[in-house]
Amino acid sequence: MKRALILCTASLCALLSACGGGDDGPKVQFPQNQDIWAALGGDAKAPTAVAKIVDDAAAGLRALAALGVPCPVQTVTAAQVGQARAAGIAAVRGTAAAPARPSIAGLALDTTTEVEARALLARAHVRCEEQVRGYRYLRCRGVDAAALALAGPPVSELWLSFGPAGRLVGVDVYRRGMRPEDVRTVWSDAAGRLRGTLGSPSLVLGDPAPEVLTAAAVQTARVQYRYADYVATVTAAHMPQSGLSVREQYLSARL
Repeated sequence: MKRALILCTASLCALLSACGGGDDGPKVQFPQNQDIWAALGGDAKAPTAVAKIVDDAAAGLRALAALGVPCPVQTVTAAQVGQARAAGIAAVRGTAAAPARPSIAGLALDTTTEVEARALLARAHVRCEEQVRGYRYLRCRGVDAAALALAGPPVSELWLSFGPAGRLVGVDVYRRGMRPEDVRTVWSDAAGRLRGTLGSPSLVLGDPAPEVLTAAAVQTARVQYRYADYVATVTAAHMPQSGLSVREQYLSARL
């Protein structure tokens, strides 16, 4: 299931983080979440940030099912991925064009091709494997952060997503099993780069301080930038199996 969720989130980009209702007001839990929610202590105890994450996952899986695609994703068409991706991004994209669309390592959304990405990663001595799930992906594991001009520990997984036109539409940078000081470093670097280019985020959820994240078995924090042509998200989390983690996601929102 862990691998399945990675495939689903990477393949459908913003889908799992895009659904689950608005950011204000009470969070209404889906019936499918009741067992998980009870284990977390119910609405009175589970933090709002976790409420959103749980609902996001349920909504994303239902969207896949509506397209006739079970998870784990084994067989899916580019059209199905495109539909699910469009639905997810439409739920979070803004109305104004982004003044800039920062990514990492010189990768440019809607511009960099798979061939160019492979060459760039090869120059950085990054080894990746190709995957096809409707769209095409490069999955790179155990990447030296410095090779990507990033701060902090090695990157557990780097996913690059390429749309039907063969150009980059999504970048996922995921690090797990982190030390508290590494979370501070990576969050400061990732959120700082976005703030320096784009200013204040559209969404701020939770507290990324490691001592806050580890105070509960399941906890998360997130900042997100929402534009008509770009969505960027930085998420810090604490989960029982993966420990402390930070995920950066840079998406083209051009539909």
